[in-house]
Amino acid sequence: MHRIKIHCTLLFIIIPWVLYAQQEPMYGQYLFNSSVINPAHAGGLGNSQAGVLGRYQWIGIDGAPKTETLYANFRLPKQFGLAFGMYQDKLGPEVNLQLQADLAYHARLSEDWNMAVGLRITGAHLRVNLSQIPYIHPGNPYFQKDISSGLLFNAGVGVLTYSDQSFYGLSMSKVLDNEVVISVPGVIDFHKEQLMHLFAYAGTNVSLSDEVTMTPSALYKYSESAPGQLDLNAVFGYLDIFDVGLLMRANLAELNSWFDAFGFLVGLRFWENWYFGYMYEYPLTHIQHTSGFLRQTHEISLRFSWNNAYGPGIRPPRFFL
Repeated sequence: MHRIKIHCTLLFIIIPWVLYAQQEPMYGQYLFNSSVINPAHAGGLGNSQAGVLGRYQWIGIDGAPKTETLYANFRLPKQFGLAFGMYQDKLGPEVNLQLQADLAYHARLSEDWNMAVGLRITGAHLRVNLSQIPYIHPGNPYFQKDISSGLLFNAGVGVLTYSDQSFYGLSMSKVLDNEVVISVPGVIDFHKEQLMHLFAYAGTNVSLSDEVTMTPSALYKYSESAPGQLDLNAVFGYLDIFDVGLLMRANLAELNSWFDAFGFLVGLRFWENWYFGYMYEYPLTHIQHTSGFLRQTHEISLRFSWNNAYGPGIRPPRFFL
């Protein structure tokens, strides 16, 4: 009976992780840090940047998903770009830490169009904090230490085509099949694969007046064991100072409940080189019917930009926020 209770407890730990098939960082503000979805964006902004971004999902639910990001994006000579990122995902007792480095090259295709190709190298580490699970007897030896997957390496690729008016991107964040192993000797031996994630997106930049621009865009996300998702955004910018937009997320597999979430985002450039972003998201899935909880999701970002000696040989368009 004691062994059965341990098995049941561990299943309740692992099942949410299995169901949480979106293994890559998911943001509503992907236009504010484009390199998160495609390594080809490294060096594509014409200057260098560094920033932080936090996503806090389903506020009020204990153990709800939480993602925190630290990133830097550098413009290099000869049309090269380099980007680094550190992403930490928390879901209950699970902590997934990922480090990644992107290298991209930008080339001019014609007078109006440019293309960038990027390569990504990642290292990921998954840890389940068994010692932090509440309601476990303190003397239980199986819950006195945490369990870990060890360090897993992978690679990703991406391509980006853009002009002053439009952009089209395609990326695969992981191309290798890795198996994650989490085990407690004599109790559980759990195996799971790192899944391939595909991102396809496009957008355009429309001038409404001399001061106002509109950037509608769409992002499609697909993984091998999760339904396809479609993000639709419309961002309005004023004099390269203030941005405001609407967003909607759709689950393409559920025809009876197509919409997953809606929300808005705002961005403000201040002190010339600083940019602050905020996003609010409200779920339309079954989670909204969970009583007693605030169900909203919030994202907060802060970014610092600076010019370097390698100025942009290819002028980046405004829609790369």
